Amino acid sequence: MASKQGQTVAWGAFQVFGGRRRDQVSELLGDVFGRDDVEALAADWRGVVYFTLAEDETVDPETVIGFDPSSGSSGELATVDEVLAAVRSGEVADAVDVASFDAWRTATGTRSLDMGSCVPPALFEFLGGDPAERVTESEDLVTYVATAAAIMGRLEKLGVEPGDEIPDEVFDESYWQ
Repeated sequence: MASKQGQTVAWGAFQVFGGRRRDQVSELLGDVFGRDDVEALAADWRGVVYFTLAEDETVDPETVIGFDPSSGSSGELATVDEVLAAVRSGEVADAVDVASFDAWRTATGTRSLDMGSCVPPALFEFLGGDPAERVTESEDLVTYVATAAAIMGRLEKLGVEPGDEIPDEVFDESYWQ
């Protein structure tokens, strides 16, 4: 899928993973979704992760699925070949809202994002955050995805429903030990 080192498009707006990063993100997504057939392909500047599923009866193994940790939403997007063609042509930048990325880069004085970095919303959408309000410093993608998954898991274990007040226990590490 990707070269050993990976590839970035539009100053890091879209990042096709190399071998090590692909393995790391695949393992994390496998834990998040409780599957062992997840193959991470890429991520974008917003922290959305793109992957395939090798052993799903309802999804072709060449279908790329996007997962947005901030909202918790996921869905089928395109085929691997279509994504890679969009990477080669540079069109993938428009698909990941490069205009907003460029505005963020200008506002923060950031030249580019390193492989494995992202600019998530200042507050997770599933906690009431606005996706237009982004952090000012880039964050590590794996840490971001793992944190979102942990908080979402805690909310589920506590039975919190959309619109409910967020209990303090969600952020109390001693409660979860």
